[in-house]
Amino acid sequence: MRAILVALALPLAACSGAPSEPGVTATRVLEITGLQPVVNAVALSPNGSLVVVGDFDDDLIAREVPSGAERWKVRVQPGRERRRIDGVFFSPDASLVVTTGHEAQTLEVWDAATGRSVAVLDIARSRGVAFHPSERVLAVAGAATIHVVDVDRGHVVRTLPNAHAGDAIFAIAFSADGQTLATVSGEGSLKLWNWPALVLRSSTTLSGGLEAMSPVSLALTRHGTRAASNGIYGRVHVVDTAKGREERVFANVAQAPNHGMHAELRYSLAFTDEGNWLFAPDSHDRGLRILHVPSGKTYPVLQGEGPFYKAVALALPASMVAFLRPGDDQGRGPYGLDVWRLNYQAAPR
Repeated sequence: MRAILVALALPLAACSGAPSEPGVTATRVLEITGLQPVVNAVALSPNGSLVVVGDFDDDLIAREVPSGAERWKVRVQPGRERRRIDGVFFSPDASLVVTTGHEAQTLEVWDAATGRSVAVLDIARSRGVAFHPSERVLAVAGAATIHVVDVDRGHVVRTLPNAHAGDAIFAIAFSADGQTLATVSGEGSLKLWNWPALVLRSSTTLSGGLEAMSPVSLALTRHGTRAASNGIYGRVHVVDTAKGREERVFANVAQAPNHGMHAELRYSLAFTDEGNWLFAPDSHDRGLRILHVPSGKTYPVLQGEGPFYKAVALALPASMVAFLRPGDDQGRGPYGLDVWRLNYQAAPR
C-alpha cells in the first residue's frame, strides 16, 4: 500500500499463540466489467468512498463507491508525453492523489475531489510513495534516491541519494506513528530510517535468493517493530526490526491458471493496529488472506471469480479492498474492477 500508511485498530485480538479462526469475510460492494484499456494500478481513499484507476493509456479515472459513477477523468501527460501509470496513492486525509511510473520522468499530484492538477515533480523512475501520517510531506522512492516532498509547496525539499548503495528502491513506507521510514531495494535489502533525520537505524537482507528480488509491497506496524514485504512470486517476508532479523516467511504457491508470477500485486500488504495480523494476497493471487505472524497460520478472507488479480488496494480505515482483474488467464482484457467490504464477525482467541 500501497504500502499502507495508517493501520487502524480492528476487532482482531492481539495474541501470541495459535489463534482461533479470525472470522474475517468480505462482501462485494462494487463490480465494473468491460474496461477496455489495460488497467494497471488502483487506489482506494481511506474512507472507501472513492476508487481511482490508472491504465497503460495514461488515463486516470475516479469512481464513487458503491455507485461506480465516474467523478472525474484526466490524462496523465506531463510534457505531452504519453506514459503508463504504475502506481496510484491517496494521502491520509483523502485530499490528494499521486501517480507514479516506473520509467516516467515525473511524479504527479492531483486534487482527489476534482482531478485538478496540483503539482508535477521532476522525480524519475518512481516506484513507491509514502505520505507521512501527520505531516504534510511525502517520501518518494525514485530510482536509488529518497525524495522528501513538501506537499503544500509542491516541490522537493530534501534528497538522500544512493540510499541502498546503488540498488534501486522498489517500495517505501512510514510507520503509523510517523517516526520510522522503511525502504526495500530490488535486491531485497530492507532499511529503516529515523524520521525526520533520515539516519539509518537498521538493515536486513530478505532471504530466498531470486524470491527476495523485485519486492512489490512494503508495510510497517504502528511503531515500526515489524516490517513485511512480498516479492515477485508473492511470498511474504516478515522482519522483526528490533532484532534485525527475518521473523517469518509465508509461502505462496502461485497456482492461478497459467499465472506463475505475482509481480503485478503491488501495494498489497497491511498490518492491523497491534501488528500481529497482516493482510496479504491469497496464495492463488485470486483474493485476500490474513496472516497471523506469531503462529505462522493463514486464513482466507475472499476469493474472486476472475482468473487472477492484477493489482490490489487496501483501505483499512474503511475496511475495504479493491482489485483489478483481467479478462483471461493470459492477462488480456477486457478488465474488471472489484471493491469489497471486509466484515469482522468474531475476534480470535
